[in-house]
Amino acid sequence: MTGAYVYVDFGAVRIQQYLARTPGLRGHRAASNNLARATAAALILEVIGDLAEVNPEAGRADGVVSVRFPAAEGGCEERVRRLQERMFAHLRRALPGAEFQSVWGEGESYLAVYAHILQPKVRRGQVRHDLPPSAEFPLAVPCRMCHVDPAVGVEPVPDGLLALCLDCSRRNVPRRQAVADTRSPEGQLLQDIGLAPAPDSFTDLAALGSAASGRNHLATVAVDGNAFGLFFKALADEGGQDARLREAKASISTALSLATRAALANAALELPLTVEREQLCVVPHVVGGDDVLVSLPADQAWWFTLTFLKEFERLVRKETAEVLDQLNELRVGRAGLPALEAPTASAGVVFARASHPLNLLVESAGMRLSEAKAAFRGRQASVHWLDITADGAEYPGHPPVALHLLRNGDGGATAAAAALSRLVEVPASHRARLTEALRGSGPLTAAALADRVGHLDAIRPFLPPLNRIDQLDQIGQPSVSGIGLGAALNLARWWPCA
Repeated sequence: MTGAYVYVDFGAVRIQQYLARTPGLRGHRAASNNLARATAAALILEVIGDLAEVNPEAGRADGVVSVRFPAAEGGCEERVRRLQERMFAHLRRALPGAEFQSVWGEGESYLAVYAHILQPKVRRGQVRHDLPPSAEFPLAVPCRMCHVDPAVGVEPVPDGLLALCLDCSRRNVPRRQAVADTRSPEGQLLQDIGLAPAPDSFTDLAALGSAASGRNHLATVAVDGNAFGLFFKALADEGGQDARLREAKASISTALSLATRAALANAALELPLTVEREQLCVVPHVVGGDDVLVSLPADQAWWFTLTFLKEFERLVRKETAEVLDQLNELRVGRAGLPALEAPTASAGVVFARASHPLNLLVESAGMRLSEAKAAFRGRQASVHWLDITADGAEYPGHPPVALHLLRNGDGGATAAAAALSRLVEVPASHRARLTEALRGSGPLTAAALADRVGHLDAIRPFLPPLNRIDQLDQIGQPSVSGIGLGAALNLARWWPCA
């Protein structure tokens, strides 16, 4: 196959959960640094030698390495096997407790191979796995930090001595070595925005919040793109037939990865707390492709999330505008092929005390993200959230919300967002009473309670129109703003200025 390459991808499986297996920010940061160093292009070139080259067609994503080599007659399985063994051995030394997988395919462009070979293989489970070694002695003492793997020794930690597994031992670094590596998500963000580093612990990060917030809560925000798979598949399908699209295929993945990082930098810079302190107030755990996972003070979460989603939408639209026009020109008139729109992103947000286990927060934020995407079938930007302190760790009692209800086309506040800001002015104690009334007796009772104390105007945008007030207790009646009262009261807890 003339001009064809064999593409071999390596990735850490469930990277967010792996990074979050230790409770402290220092251990998490050390693991992120180890991952960044292990997957740095210069080191990968040393590992793979003359077997392959780093794939220049792939975008950057944390925990993912893509390499390639020219296809040759007679098959390439043996070369792929040798390459996988080298890479797995290297990654295992750097990240003892992680799980890795590798998948490969052959073709004339990475985008086409990824869409038609690599992704389908991953979905079918046709990958090569590399798992952490199992405990040889089942009664071994468990690691006292992660409680996942058996301990291999006892080491000093800030609070004394602990029996640690090999992976946690790699994370157990002195404070002076816990600074974010410039290749890690946090280190790259610091380079991009040029501010003072973030605090050393989750407790100190939460303490950056306002006095009204209690300075003891964090938000965990997980973001993932919508409709990127559809966009890349269309580009891969049409790219072989159109010269203009063939040129775009080589650069679009990298451009979209850069858009993710630019949106993160812009959202971090626009936080009121960042402006006030001139310090990084967002700790990114994972940034890659269209995936982002961060922690930040709870009272900054809505500023960050809405700004990121809107900025991401703007940047992606800019990067894909020309390609989308070309794709839609080719799709016009084809049965069953509607016009493509620019990909967007959705978010899951979880609020909890700074002491809440990070691995549980990451899992919950991922669930909220999945619910947000499912509610709108991945067709528009949306957000779902949960306040664990107020509502427990179970499924939220409100539906996800579309981004367009909270931010307009130019990124400004919508009428619903302005109404939320007015709702925040209602004393927190009365908002709590309204929430109890709504849960116990329904919206009609909550409206009557608000009317008695002079706050009906504040909740009116979240109720049906006045001419349908007699239907207030009927399920499914839309509110004036598009956001129901239960969701609005929940949003107001951490809404800016709350």
